[in-house]
Order: sequence, then C-alpha cells, then structure tokens
Amino acid sequence: MKPINIGILGLGSVGSGTAEGLLRNASEIHRRLGRPVKLFMVATRRPERAAALRDAGVLVSADATELVNHPDVDIVVELIGGTDVAKDWVLQAIANGKHV
Repeated sequence: MKPINIGILGLGSVGSGTAEGLLRNASEIHRRLGRPVKLFMVATRRPERAAALRDAGVLVSADATELVNHPDVDIVVELIGGTDVAKDWVLQAIANGKHV
C-alpha cells in the first residue's frame, strides 16, 4: 500500500519535534492507521541543519514552494507560523489538492 507522504514547512523547535515524532513512531502510526505514513520532505531556511533527516531518507529543501508543489506530498504540515508567506504556501498547497 502506498504510504501517505507528509511534508513539513519549517524546522524550528516545533517542526523538528514533529519530524522526530513521525520518524520515531512510524510503525505505531502505521499500525493504528492501517497504512504507512512517511515523512517525505521538509522545507527549512537552514537545510544544513537537517543532515539527520537526510540520513533518514527525507528530502530536504530550502524552497517551500518546491514542497507545496511536489506531486508526491499528500499532506503539508505548516509549522512556520505567521500570516504572510506561510498563508500563501498553505493556500498554494490547498490549490494543489493537498491536505493541510
């Protein structure tokens, strides 16, 4: 069964914790949902700080637009905050048919 691919916008304190939780609990999430969930991609202003995620097979980008437009991302988790660019990326993700 195809996994549900998750993309995270922002790797601050909350974004990093969310990414860690998704990776650490992937098997339990799969068991409860009956379908695999994969942290597929993250977008961060500081991609050099995401080496551990790259090592875990997660795509890392400095371009949030790339994430919200990526055809394999099913769910976008916005953890940037604010109402400016974050709102624009959320609206773009919704326009692309993604869950946010």
